[in-house]
Amino acid sequence: MNAEQLNALMWSRFPEHAPHHTVTEVDADALTMTADSAFLRKGPGGTVSGPDQLQLADLAGYALLTFRMGPESSVRLRSASLSCLEAPTPGVLTARACLLRHAKRNAEVRIDVFGARLACTASLLFSVR
Repeated sequence: MNAEQLNALMWSRFPEHAPHHTVTEVDADALTMTADSAFLRKGPGGTVSGPDQLQLADLAGYALLTFRMGPESSVRLRSASLSCLEAPTPGVLTARACLLRHAKRNAEVRIDVFGARLACTASLLFSVR
């Protein structure tokens, strides 16, 4: 599976994110996804909301594990820790997901979300089968 095939799979599963959430690069241990903030909720001052930053991180982690395990796998978010460092201004957000650990039933993924600078960092634990 390549980035285009993964995008098609993600958009079929989550049509509300098509085509403004796009996987641009992917390999077995890392993934880069971009999102147009025009389609994300805004907080005070027109910045992207924290819940939408977490949603982007969750989607990037899910996409990385789906790429790694195949389209028939079961990937469910179990817990999340998100640190918002700076309010991202409107524009394109980039999520970089990196696999930290993949065990038999769990996988941990770190995601950094960038606007002009690092906006937030997240550690997500997924149940996988």
